Amino acid sequence: MAEILKEWLSHTLQHSITWEAKDFGDKMKNGHIISCVLRSYNVINEEKHYLIKPSNINEDIKNNWKLLTQWLLELEINLSDTDLANVMAGQGSSILRLFYKLFLCLDKRDRTNFIKRERKMCSNLVEKIEHRFTVKKLKEEEDRFVDHLAKPLLDENQFIEWQREKSKQIQETYDYLRHKYLKTLKRIEESQTPLKYPETTTKKITNKDKKDMDIFSIRYPCKFHDYTYEELCNLDEAAKERKKSIVDSEWTKNYLDNLHSRIHEKTDSEEFQKQISNVISGSLWDMSVAEEEAKLDIELAKKVMKLSQFEKQMCTQIMETKQQARNLVQNRIAGEEEFAEQRTQQFNQFLDNLKEDINSGLVEIDFEKQRQNTLHKKLYAEKMKRKRQHYYDICYETILSIIDYATKYAYYKRLLEGDIPNHFITEWKALYYKQQPIFDYLESMENILKEPTTDENQTPDYEEILHLELDRQEVLNKSEFKDYHNYLYPWSLDLLIPNFDPESEDRKYEYLGSRILGHVVYSLLEIKYPLPPQRLPATLPNYSAKAIVRNLPDNSITIAMQTLLNAQKIHVVRLETAINFCLRKFKTELIGCTDIELSFDKFIASAQEEDTKEFIKLLKSEDEIVTKISEANLLLISGPLIANTKQTQTPKAIPEEDISLSSSAELGRYAYECLNSGNILTDHLICAILVEYLKDQDNINGFVIINYPNSYYQAQILEETCSGRAPPDEIELDDQDDIYLEESIIKHRIKKKDPYLQVRISELVNDPHKKLLDKPFTSYFSCYIKLKETEDILQEFVIWNLDEENSELIDRFYAVLGINYSMYYEVIEKEQLGLICKYIIGDFSMPLKSNDKLFGENVLSILDFPSSDEKRMKSKIVKPEVSNGKSKEKLRRNSKLSKLSSLNDLNIVKAPDSIEDIHDEVILESVDEEENESKTYTPISIEDVKLLAGEEDWIYGELPIPEVIGIALATCWEEIEKTYIHDMKHLFFAKRLQMNCLVPYTRFLKDKMEQIITLPSQKQDLVSSFQQEYNNFENDWRDIHFSKNEWHCKVKELQQRLYKICDERKLFAEQQRHMLICENWALEEMTTMVNTYISCMQTELNRAMLTYQTLHDFYFAMIKRSPSNDRITSKELNKIFKETDETSGSKKGGEDKLYRQLKTCFQEMQLKNIEIDFSNNPFHFIIESNVKFALKSVKETNDSYRSIISREYSELAKIVPTTKKKEDNNSVESLNEEEIYKNNALKCIEEWIMGINGEMFRVSLRLLALQYKCYKDIKLFNDNICKTFTDIQNDINNYYLNEIKSVDRLCKYLQLAVEGGKRIPESLALEEDMFIIDANLLQFSASKTEVDTAVTKEFVADMQFKICHLARLRSQFKIVAPTGLILQQAFIYLLQDFIFFGREICDGPMFPEVWKRIDPDLIPKLVFSLFGEATYIDWRDFLIFCLNLPFPTVDELLLHRKHFRCNDLESSELIERNTFIEEQLWFEKDYNSEDKHDLIRKNLIKHFLFELFETADNVMNYSAFLLAVCKNVDPIEGFVMALSMAIGKNICFKLVECKEIVSKLIRDKKYKDECLVCAYKCTGQFLDKLITNVINTCEGTSIIELEYTEPVLPESDKKGKKGKGGTRAKKIESTQSARIPKVQKSLTSRSKIAESTIDVKMTYICKPCEEDVEVIEEKLSEKEEIIEEEKVELQKDPNLAYVVSQSDIWKVLHICLPSFFQLQPEVGAAPYIEHVKEAMQKLEDDDENKDIFVCKFVSEPNICKILHKTKKFCATNLADEVHKIISI
Repeated sequence: MAEILKEWLSHTLQHSITWEAKDFGDKMKNGHIISCVLRSYNVINEEKHYLIKPSNINEDIKNNWKLLTQWLLELEINLSDTDLANVMAGQGSSILRLFYKLFLCLDKRDRTNFIKRERKMCSNLVEKIEHRFTVKKLKEEEDRFVDHLAKPLLDENQFIEWQREKSKQIQETYDYLRHKYLKTLKRIEESQTPLKYPETTTKKITNKDKKDMDIFSIRYPCKFHDYTYEELCNLDEAAKERKKSIVDSEWTKNYLDNLHSRIHEKTDSEEFQKQISNVISGSLWDMSVAEEEAKLDIELAKKVMKLSQFEKQMCTQIMETKQQARNLVQNRIAGEEEFAEQRTQQFNQFLDNLKEDINSGLVEIDFEKQRQNTLHKKLYAEKMKRKRQHYYDICYETILSIIDYATKYAYYKRLLEGDIPNHFITEWKALYYKQQPIFDYLESMENILKEPTTDENQTPDYEEILHLELDRQEVLNKSEFKDYHNYLYPWSLDLLIPNFDPESEDRKYEYLGSRILGHVVYSLLEIKYPLPPQRLPATLPNYSAKAIVRNLPDNSITIAMQTLLNAQKIHVVRLETAINFCLRKFKTELIGCTDIELSFDKFIASAQEEDTKEFIKLLKSEDEIVTKISEANLLLISGPLIANTKQTQTPKAIPEEDISLSSSAELGRYAYECLNSGNILTDHLICAILVEYLKDQDNINGFVIINYPNSYYQAQILEETCSGRAPPDEIELDDQDDIYLEESIIKHRIKKKDPYLQVRISELVNDPHKKLLDKPFTSYFSCYIKLKETEDILQEFVIWNLDEENSELIDRFYAVLGINYSMYYEVIEKEQLGLICKYIIGDFSMPLKSNDKLFGENVLSILDFPSSDEKRMKSKIVKPEVSNGKSKEKLRRNSKLSKLSSLNDLNIVKAPDSIEDIHDEVILESVDEEENESKTYTPISIEDVKLLAGEEDWIYGELPIPEVIGIALATCWEEIEKTYIHDMKHLFFAKRLQMNCLVPYTRFLKDKMEQIITLPSQKQDLVSSFQQEYNNFENDWRDIHFSKNEWHCKVKELQQRLYKICDERKLFAEQQRHMLICENWALEEMTTMVNTYISCMQTELNRAMLTYQTLHDFYFAMIKRSPSNDRITSKELNKIFKETDETSGSKKGGEDKLYRQLKTCFQEMQLKNIEIDFSNNPFHFIIESNVKFALKSVKETNDSYRSIISREYSELAKIVPTTKKKEDNNSVESLNEEEIYKNNALKCIEEWIMGINGEMFRVSLRLLALQYKCYKDIKLFNDNICKTFTDIQNDINNYYLNEIKSVDRLCKYLQLAVEGGKRIPESLALEEDMFIIDANLLQFSASKTEVDTAVTKEFVADMQFKICHLARLRSQFKIVAPTGLILQQAFIYLLQDFIFFGREICDGPMFPEVWKRIDPDLIPKLVFSLFGEATYIDWRDFLIFCLNLPFPTVDELLLHRKHFRCNDLESSELIERNTFIEEQLWFEKDYNSEDKHDLIRKNLIKHFLFELFETADNVMNYSAFLLAVCKNVDPIEGFVMALSMAIGKNICFKLVECKEIVSKLIRDKKYKDECLVCAYKCTGQFLDKLITNVINTCEGTSIIELEYTEPVLPESDKKGKKGKGGTRAKKIESTQSARIPKVQKSLTSRSKIAESTIDVKMTYICKPCEEDVEVIEEKLSEKEEIIEEEKVELQKDPNLAYVVSQSDIWKVLHICLPSFFQLQPEVGAAPYIEHVKEAMQKLEDDDENKDIFVCKFVSEPNICKILHKTKKFCATNLADEVHKIISI
């Protein structure tokens, strides 16, 4: 039982089960394995499976088994509490019983089957026992003891364990695979599965068959005749006789016997073949399995043997090693014990001495510790307290700001009774982000504009509040100006200006113009506020070679190096030579004043450090060499001295103060003083000495410094001295990696104090200049070579990644800069010295130069250089490199690097004989790589790409400008900028004050009108008098009818009087409303707002004119070098004035005409409650005229300056520069000053033009932005005022209606009292608009039960349509186009009207709010994207797109069609509403069944779709609905879906998938046609020959034509018939056979031939038929299997349709594309019908019935064009198309 369950679990879980019995319970008690089994049988899904946790925690086990018991109950497996507890405890027997139940339940087996399998498994186990425990004797090997193997074996212990685990895994995998294969073989052998034949299904009658049957019935109609009973009996007997004659004929019996024999033979042959194939496949399978098992056994045995031998050896060595280790440990322990005893005695003595000291110090330490801890706790507590308080203050202020924002938002929401304008929300957000209070400090903001007065009543608190409010408003001013300047919201151009293109040329030239203006402004500011002086580089020539060589072992090598470098004029600089040069300069220049003695021995005695002494010794030796050379030169010049000649003369003493030393002598003096005092020469002094020494060297092209610098600090000082820029300090460098080091060098910038940094910044333009400080640091030197001496060059590794272990910081620094070369050497030879000199020269230009060209002819070969034969002459050169390509790319981009950077990837090992060759090869390779890179990345020349002035790479023209003019222009610009910003901020502040007055004024209007509406009236007096009069009337008279009539009349009079009072109150309120409108407060405020915006435009115009003037003055001063006298004046814009000025005929104070017109127009709009828009804005004319006038002024100014620029350009063009030659040896032509001036002046002209053009575009955009922002604010202001007056009118009307209703209730109550003769209570009151019977009683209205279903609304997204929208659209479209087809242009007009005027409909809008943002001119584009080029469109498709539903697949479509047709028993293509609603449509799976909003929308969509295709009451056409949703991303696939829906079957339309089957069908059809042609031909020849023979034989014989009678079939019992009738019947039969058509004869002959092909060899007339039969006869029964297999591969799929009739295609095209194929096409339209006809005529020959293969039809180019043009079958996402239209 356990083995069977184990096998079952292995098969189910797909891995072998190797658990032991003791582990089985622990593995199974958590239930995870059982859940895996249930999941494999699909009892539970993945989600349920993940609920089971694979852990043995008690809580997890309990939770797992709670779920498992429920799932097992579904399988009818019930676990008792005892069994469940045993299973959870891990008892194996209970778990086995549970698995046994699962096995029987899941595999659907019974107990007998289980017993059979158990017995068979037991028998297999018994058979395997024979060779499972076979014991083989292994040959024992002698133990070996090898000491050197012990450590490697111990080190490889981990590998041994890995081998064991790996072999165990291989063994488990092998066991599982072998177990699986054996079981598979047993199942194959035991299987006796009977053959299963597919169930035959009745063939359904296709539409084609139905059509043929209908045609046949029409062609051969049934004839009906009224037979008598006797006639029917006779007909029945005649039919039976005819049937017997057919069945009992001998030919029929022979045919059936032959047929039965052939069937038996065929079945016997097939059975025999199957048996043979089973035997062969079984034997092959057994052989392959046996072979694989043998291979696996052999390989496994080999591995096991090798592993066992290896383990045995390892164990032996391990044991030996362990024994040795034990001995060593024991010896070590014994020695340590003896040593420990000695140390313990010494240590105890030492401890006794220290105890007293320690004990005395512990008390003081504890006390100090406690004191420090106390202080630390206090400090920490205070720190945390302040920290918490700081955080608390931040959070408290933030919460207060949020509360203020929410409070003000709610307050405005309540005041406005609607949405708050974005203007206020933007202002509050700015205050919140700037940490300013949202509420105003002052109650009346107008007070802030009042001038400060010296009023004694003003308190200091008021002044403080006023300052706080000013600061708050200043924050808002800065924020709004920043938004305005940067075109941020609400000043975004795309939101303000309609159809604005951010990528237009205007924005481009505005940007370039702003950069030019920035260049002008910052150039002027730098003149006024100069930059701090920078350290200048050393005044050295631009040397071609600047190298550093470190660790040169011998100074004598420098002489040979100088010899090699003389040809290139590169000077070798030694530190000692430079210092001696300065010392001698100092000594020489002080001759005659002070006698300087250069005593190096004295210097050595004064020195304190050994390094200094060694350095002075070098100076001494260098001085001796120079002295010898100078003396020898002096002897050569002067000759030998004459005897007795006076050689000296007393020098003239010169005061030391009168002597001025040169720079080199001054440095020599400092060096002399340091050496004389025994101090070390500083690095700054050494670097300065080197520079002065190089200045003294004439006619050199480069230099190389030997053995200096030796540290990064020295290199830093030397770089700063030479280039003027210091590398970053060592603490600034991040030396973790070369990448970090490189980034820290790149990020390094020079930090200098700049007092004018803040004032040298403009708030309007940015600085376009590329600062020198922004450039990364580059080295002054071109090569850094470090030599490393080694004893064995071959043992050195090539170092590519430099770190702290293998290099110094200076090496890594220059390696990152790309100039570091490191070289190992044993002994430096001539070849290696030549290689070093090549690196110093750095000339790698092609073609490469030889040593003779570099060093001189035979200089290297004849060089006197010491050599050594005792050591190997080898060297290794390493070019350290950065570790990744990122840094390499950065180095390649560095413009400072020379061509030496091409050697970045060198890694060369050189021998003495081939150093030069290898070097040349490497240089060739590197240069080739450079050429390849240059070919790949060809730079674009300046002629190809013309830079515009102001672009990023533009080099600005530099011409000197007088300092006085520059300072004046800079001051002028500062005033311009200050005035512009100040004016704009104050104008924005004024506009903001006006906007902030809007809400209080609307609240004031409503409060005032509420007071007017609710004024007291005389209604209560009239009611009270009537009540008193009626109550005083006698009771006896009340019941009389006459008196009742009188009182009813009085009630009516009272009602009329109360009505009159109500009417008067309403008229009075409306008059007051009219008076408020006529006060024109809103007009005055909007006029002020318009004037404010006009002032902003005036400010922009003034700035533009001043900017033009600044550009003119700047560039004119640069070109002419003198200030200009041309000045322009700004034009004034027209504002709106309330009163006129004094004129000759009128007095001041009269109302302005324009203001009067605006007042009249605005009052009329207010009274008619018309909202302001772009078309009816009364301020549009004045704003538009000002904008046009400003733009015209700017254009004229721009044109005038362009004429000035053209004049200057023509003068510059007349300058013809002359060329001069330098006086040096190269004689290279150079540009003179005139040409430099001309080039810079031409650049200035281009910049000037770009600057004025950019300013023109800038001011035009600013004016347009101000214009449309003004329109927007006016509309916001007016809309709120209109809404307020509309609300007031609604309040008046509502109050009036309530008053009328209360009067009616009062009168009705009085009438009831009169009619009932009851008294009227005195508590009766008619207060305001309410009627109160008793004020002490409360009356509650009936509670309305809230029904969720009644009030539940539909929730949709912003872009999504509501069903109510679509229902309104459907009703409107039905009115215009009831059939669904509408002209595309008419549909566009309807959409435009519905979108922009749909809100005027009483039923509400028809489109979502987002659709209102669509430009009406873009509606045609949207319609084209949905429907293509169709003339007529179906508006129902548009509504389906609006639903935003996923379109169905072909299978879903056919499934719905099937369900609908099952409900449509009459095949009318109509179904009822209930049937459609009950159908589960394809899109319903996307809706959440638990969400009530989704359910409501789903139901509404289904009802809407039903009503969209509704043809009658509660009846819809489902075929039209299904055709309407046949859409796909690929329109061809959508068209095929429509065809599939039409024929009710899936269609194969992809040529790749059905190419083989379609080709086969076409070949079969062609073969049938060829056979038919052949049959026609053969029959014609046979008939011609037969007629010829008959004519020749029967010539002269008369032929009698027999009359045609109905043929009578022969009968078996013809004894009662006459012989004449029989002969006549035979003749008639022969004549009938003669009348059979040729085609039918050929077909009958072919059928007979096919029936007898096996037995008889036929003879054919024509050759093709003969060849075909020969092919059939050659393929005997032995190849029938292959033929059958090929037929199966090319067999048609019965579930797919490959051809469609032409009529079905035309129907789909006519229905779905009526504008192309049904309606009259437009003039000039494409002939789509002809295209389809041509395609069908081309393809109809491929099928017998002239049907069309769909895969070839949709592949036709014309068909593809039609389907892609119309977009009828294309699935388009409407939301995406709308977003695209909106974003345009």
